[in-house]
Amino acid sequence: MRHIKARILALVLVLFSVGLIYLGWYQLRTEGRYSMKLAAFSPVVGVGGLFLLIFPSMAGKPTTAKEKIIVLVVTGIGLFAGLVNWYLMDPGFFGR
Repeated sequence: MRHIKARILALVLVLFSVGLIYLGWYQLRTEGRYSMKLAAFSPVVGVGGLFLLIFPSMAGKPTTAKEKIIVLVVTGIGLFAGLVNWYLMDPGFFGR
């Protein structure tokens, strides 16, 4: 109960990320174009939100070296997810 604000923020971040990913795919299907930044970085927000949902005590600025490493690893996972999303949207870009 004491981490309710962090969990609400996490849910908002996850829903926002899902909406941005949907928007990118919608633009790709309907207009035949997409935003490279949106494709690459919207999953980062979702992964961060999922992490915050699972570990609400980690909300806020990291203070210890361990917390900073954890944040870097979570960001890296989010960037990898963004790269996968971008690849799925435009595999021809990576084959050039």
